[in-house]
Amino acid sequence: MPTYDLSCNACGHRFELFVMRLLRRDDQVCPECGSSDVRKGVGGGVVMTASTKAAGGSTGSCGTASRFG
Repeated sequence: MPTYDLSCNACGHRFELFVMRLLRRDDQVCPECGSSDVRKGVGGGVVMTASTKAAGGSTGSCGTASRFG
């Protein structure tokens, strides 16, 4: 499941968004002020779920979720 790092240009609030699809413009709304003047930040990754691991997903050597599946 992809995660997106977002930042609001209006109030400066930084937040993450988890969606089970590609990010859409109407997803990009600041939860603090409601502004749609939001930009994607650097980063993001993949959240490993129990079903992902059961399907053969891997974890990193330290036991944290891998960004690449």
